[in-house]
Amino acid sequence: MNTSPTRQRGFTLLEMLVAVAVLAIAMAAIITNGARYASGAASLRDKSIALWVARNHLAEVELLPNWPNIGKSNDDVKMGGIEWTWRTEVISTQDPTLRRLNIRVEKKGERSAIAYATLTSFVSNVGRQEQ
Repeated sequence: MNTSPTRQRGFTLLEMLVAVAVLAIAMAAIITNGARYASGAASLRDKSIALWVARNHLAEVELLPNWPNIGKSNDDVKMGGIEWTWRTEVISTQDPTLRRLNIRVEKKGERSAIAYATLTSFVSNVGRQEQ
């Protein structure tokens, strides 16, 4: 009969606690990076849709039979399930046949009024009706 003590194999409690701590730190880093990625993707989506709103408005202005009046205007539109406000400023230029359009797009109702997209273009009066 063998009465010599046998050594048990396995991990000690301290080793298990260290392993769990390392795993927890790694998981926290992965979750944090995932949240940053999701936030960045949402921001990129909003900026892309806002740019589409600006380009759509510019296309509408370019297709008008009349030359846009100098001044400011704004309107609300819905695109991508979000309510947007576009603000347009029409400015005269040194060339009497051109007008500059500055279009700024914001989310409707946001207090900070952050411009998600800005677009500047020039519109000619060639082929347009006089007002």
